[in-house]
Amino acid sequence: MSITDVNSEYLGVNRIILMENAGGGLAELVWEIFSSMNKPSDIVILAGKGGNGGDGMVAARHLSRKNLPIRLYLIGSHKDITKRSTLQNWKILQNMSESIKIFELKQIEDVKSLDIDSNTLIVDCILGTGIKGILREPLTTLLQSIKRWQEKGAIVISADTPTGIDPDTGDTANIFLTPQHTGIFHKQKRGLNAKNSGKLRIIPIGVPPEAEKIIGPGDLLALKSRSFWSKKGDNGRILVIGGSETYSGAPALSGMGAIQSGVDLVSILAPQKISNVIRSYSPEFIVYDYPSPHLTEESLSKELIEQNDVTVLGPGLGQHPDTKIAVSKVLSLVNQLKKPIVIDADALKLLDMAEVSSKTILTPHAGEFAAITDIPIPAGAHEFHKRCQLVKEVSTQFPNVWVIKGHWDIVTDNTNRIKINKTGTAQMTRGGTGDVLAGLIAGFLTQTEIAFYAACIGTYINGRAGELVKKDFNLSNLLRHVPIAIQEGFDFIRKDLI
Repeated sequence: MSITDVNSEYLGVNRIILMENAGGGLAELVWEIFSSMNKPSDIVILAGKGGNGGDGMVAARHLSRKNLPIRLYLIGSHKDITKRSTLQNWKILQNMSESIKIFELKQIEDVKSLDIDSNTLIVDCILGTGIKGILREPLTTLLQSIKRWQEKGAIVISADTPTGIDPDTGDTANIFLTPQHTGIFHKQKRGLNAKNSGKLRIIPIGVPPEAEKIIGPGDLLALKSRSFWSKKGDNGRILVIGGSETYSGAPALSGMGAIQSGVDLVSILAPQKISNVIRSYSPEFIVYDYPSPHLTEESLSKELIEQNDVTVLGPGLGQHPDTKIAVSKVLSLVNQLKKPIVIDADALKLLDMAEVSSKTILTPHAGEFAAITDIPIPAGAHEFHKRCQLVKEVSTQFPNVWVIKGHWDIVTDNTNRIKINKTGTAQMTRGGTGDVLAGLIAGFLTQTEIAFYAACIGTYINGRAGELVKKDFNLSNLLRHVPIAIQEGFDFIRKDLI
């Protein structure tokens, strides 16, 4: 949902509009339940400092038109509100003192002084989807109090997600609410059900369907944050297996893509004849070489694959018969070690689809996809919907993630989900951009561990970096602008943060 919110704004639907729609829909649900209660006394809205709290503030404003007794309690200080949209709605409530009473619960003593009777309707807008770690004071005392008020007859409605419950998994914090009703914004969350969330109501909030299909800056939310206490190697180790006596640049470009994604260490396994050329691309590369002019089974090291987080297989590899056997060996090793792998370029023409796993990402263009599956896919903008449907149907037959490269990239897997990346330029048909993409996807995979999102982020960033250098496109410029594209994406995500 967080990804969808950001990508809605990427499409032009501002997050404050979504908040307005969410709060308005929540107010309708609250009014409906309040009207059905036997002798209800008042409505108490408990609002956190984030987006869920902002939804509650909007709901309070809409409910005020019903001439109801409404109290809204901000959990904490308004000085600590984290979102611009939430702060804007808090300021609006400060101008509505005639119709809404607002308070701040900063300490345990403030919570203990709350006056809630058995006929109160409590609206939980405290945390929403943002549960992380252990809940602390004064929140724990507040939730304990809410539970006691429920036992005495108070009704609780949670906004989007009951506080203390992870909406993706249903896992609970050290303390959590079990409301009688939950108004879920936009779409059902996997971890919520009648047992942990009461009666469920889906509240449409105006998210365009494309926000769930288009890859945008919101997808970067799938990446983990780097720890200040991490050490070398904790933020990703990539192994690129590629190159032949004919192709030396391809594995180096994949390695550079991985470095620019933010990983700590990149190793490259390549023929001895081109190893010094590869070293010349970057002093950061750890290059392992072998005497054969092409990859053979004997060239491979299980230990090398094991000590790296993700393997990239294929850039510049060539198609020697011995290499086909080696590709099969690599797949056997990564499957045995349960390691993820990104397969690109020549390796796509040599692999056996029976050997790929759910930890495999394949990055073919349309021609390579047809060679792998024996199914040609249509080209052109007028046939793009048909292309998506065909790719989606084929993907259900295999366990891996697919990245179908093209003017618009398609990312899909066997769970029926599909996303489209529209970043990029016509100049990106130049050789080498696919090698960079393979390295980027591998690098992001170490930072998310979710193959589907790594593929989404890789295609988006690769294309966006290409757009930034459209007027002076070359691979060096493309690589230099990858970190800029990443930072731009995170800046967009933070637009609503204070």
